[in-house]
Amino acid sequence: MNLDTKWLEDFLILAETQHFSRAAEARHITQPAFGRHIRALEKAVGHTLIDRTTTPISLTPAGRQFRTIARNMVSQMEEGVKTLNGIEQPLQNPIRIATPHSLSSPTLLNLTEFISKEHDLHFSVDILRVDFAVESLTQSNCDFLLGFEILSLLQPPFLNLCIGHGDFLLVSIPDESGKSLHDPLNNPCPILRYSAESYSARLIEQYQPQLEVLNTYPVFESSMCQLHKEMALRGKGVAWLPDTMIRKELETGELIAIEPSRFRLPFQIRLYRNSAPLRRDAQQIWDYLGQNIKTGWQINRSWHQDS
Repeated sequence: MNLDTKWLEDFLILAETQHFSRAAEARHITQPAFGRHIRALEKAVGHTLIDRTTTPISLTPAGRQFRTIARNMVSQMEEGVKTLNGIEQPLQNPIRIATPHSLSSPTLLNLTEFISKEHDLHFSVDILRVDFAVESLTQSNCDFLLGFEILSLLQPPFLNLCIGHGDFLLVSIPDESGKSLHDPLNNPCPILRYSAESYSARLIEQYQPQLEVLNTYPVFESSMCQLHKEMALRGKGVAWLPDTMIRKELETGELIAIEPSRFRLPFQIRLYRNSAPLRRDAQQIWDYLGQNIKTGWQINRSWHQDS
């Protein structure tokens, strides 16, 4: 295969800008010359990488996979040259992880800490809404996506590892006697509601028939679990929160789970990746986690089952 490394850089700019003229301008070459580079690259790899029929232009499935390969090749070459020149790079080629707010702390922090016990790696994290995180993985802008069950990623060209389990619990602050301040089974009470487009809202909707016994009225709406947690701790209402986020508050009694054997919404925590080849350090992480899962390791277990 006869590949010009500049073609790879051209391709990566085009994938980012989704526009031939802007990409050519960024690369300081004419658009006709830029187009020839892209066609030469496609001929060299034997696949059409750019879908020119869409507006803006987009990557083909082969193009999305090749984007990861191209980025890794360019990064490795840049790292090698800098090493030869003695240039220190404190955060060179980090492992890129996208995750929603609800899993950023402590789940993601616990995961990176677990990995770091055996692997000396750097991490770059993007905290994104679930649909944006899915787009990031689809466009090969991250190595991994840490998330809940995402149907679109549970099929090719994606792979996943189930690394934990948990529950969304209905919680309230306690009253003076230590019981739940709010009682949605017997009295109308305020609830902190999730925005309709959020994963949390869609999960709650799946269980709506059995939740109709709850007597609640919305007083606040947001897509972020962290805001719901803060509002719940201020006594503003009941909230559905993942046990991964409130384990400490449940143990100290700052939050009370309302009939957790009855009102809990199970979820799985999964690490997703594209099926395209990963660079060596990212593949080591994938293999390391896979091996530990076989021995029974999980990043989180249901608080209700452990308590």
